[in-house]
Amino acid sequence: MSIPLLETYRRVFSQRLTRFEIARVIGIRALQLAMGSPPLIDMTSVKVYDPVYIAILELINGVLPMSILRPSGVGGHELVPVNKLITPEIRKYLESILASWSTGLGI
Repeated sequence: MSIPLLETYRRVFSQRLTRFEIARVIGIRALQLAMGSPPLIDMTSVKVYDPVYIAILELINGVLPMSILRPSGVGGHELVPVNKLITPEIRKYLESILASWSTGLGI
């Protein structure tokens, strides 16, 4: 007996962030930072003071107090903390984005 496609999708993506969720979480946090919210990380070692850069750092470090509403298997919904959904692959991807960030803006 084979596993239905929808069940396979739920099993795989219930344990990691999708690219759309990553973009949404970073966007929401960057907007909060731009509006004056205090950073949740130590800013003494940060090279770039861009809200998006800081939001990515906060996501990598697992300090964001955000949850994602996901459908559960029984027709309901569950809140899953973002920090539990960061896989090593996602962490590596986000770190590569930060590594390629241009610090020499010429300003």
